[in-house]
Amino acid sequence: MNRKTKLSMSILSVIGIGGLLAGCAAPANTNNGGAASTNPKVAATNSKQINLVEWTYYANEKLAVQQFEKIHPNIHITLKVFPGSDYETKLQAALSTGTDVPDIFDLDMGYIGKFINTPYVADLSKLGANSLVKGMIPYVAAGGEKSNGDVGAITDTSSPGGFWFNMAAAKKWLGTNDPNKVATMVNSWSKIESLGKKINQESKGKVHLLDDPGSVFAVEEYHTQNLVQNGKLVIDPKWNTILNTMRTLAQPGLTANLPAMGTGWGNSLNDHSADPDAILFAIPSWAGFMVNSTTANGKYGVVPAPDGYYEGGRYAAIYAGSKNQQAAYEYLQFLASPQWQKWNLDNTANMPSLKSVYTKYENTYTYPWFGNQKILKMYYKISMDIPPQKQDEYEQPLVSDFLGDASTMVTQKKSNQWAIQQLKAQVQSSYPEVKVD
Repeated sequence: MNRKTKLSMSILSVIGIGGLLAGCAAPANTNNGGAASTNPKVAATNSKQINLVEWTYYANEKLAVQQFEKIHPNIHITLKVFPGSDYETKLQAALSTGTDVPDIFDLDMGYIGKFINTPYVADLSKLGANSLVKGMIPYVAAGGEKSNGDVGAITDTSSPGGFWFNMAAAKKWLGTNDPNKVATMVNSWSKIESLGKKINQESKGKVHLLDDPGSVFAVEEYHTQNLVQNGKLVIDPKWNTILNTMRTLAQPGLTANLPAMGTGWGNSLNDHSADPDAILFAIPSWAGFMVNSTTANGKYGVVPAPDGYYEGGRYAAIYAGSKNQQAAYEYLQFLASPQWQKWNLDNTANMPSLKSVYTKYENTYTYPWFGNQKILKMYYKISMDIPPQKQDEYEQPLVSDFLGDASTMVTQKKSNQWAIQQLKAQVQSSYPEVKVD
């Protein structure tokens, strides 16, 4: 089971028991007020009661609905939360049959490409959404774009990833736990290799710098070209570099060989001693559900990986056949507003999608687990280092499969060409319309 599959299953299991960040939300600030609609082009009909239906797999979407209804008392949203493991199939069935289709539906980054260019997804640019995404982190805006450049979906979060590090272990083995100094020590894979060897030798094999070779793939995959372009499989030359780096860091002692979201990985993440299995963990900003919040305050720092990366993402789209598109768009405007995104940051620690929220609060926002570190500033730097990439029906499924092949390549000591041939075979089997050389 590869990193992406484990990550997805972890998300779905946690969502099923009441919400992704329900157990680790930040203390609420009380001076932010409610979020307001920001686009005057779409007027709310204050004299008419409008009922909307929204489908999601994310239980905490109820927080946004509650805040929205406070300032839009004439718009009521019936939120239906489905198990994440069934959601994609259920949504596809509803859309294809036209039966009980919701006005608004969430799309996960893992499969947004399967839906975004279909006629079921309304063109939000016609409702004015270009102005909403203009101020968003570039890769976040690109994730909700249709192939023609129009806006198909909106998100209120950005999901950047970085290296969370154990403060006590960093102090002992790196000589510092100052995030700025740690960042300069791990800003390239070659530095991580050299430092990993040093720590492994000095600790006599007990402590490792990095969690797992798979973290290389997780970080670097978003710095490659789309795998399918103009109906043809394209293997970016960068993939050979990525596979070589994974192989290098898979040498004995350089990583703890703890795949993300596994039991051993979680145990090590929550080991706050100076001698854990791993010091650095590649982890998205929202994955705090793996942390024991009762012992976490001041135990972590976060720094950029050698390149910026993200994992996950949840977008809201409007059904093209909805008779309430104007009112539904009011809700998407709300999600894209700085007021809501600041409230969401304060109450759930989800990183915003708007650049303006990052820059306005980057010098003041802190989170208890990271002590006094200004983590918003760090995540903004990470987010702006991620190139924008449109999603299609091929990219996310193929990258997930390729990660599995790459992991097997490392553990079974196979060649890069073997992993690439596995990818080609998968394309030929699953997407016969794609040309493979």
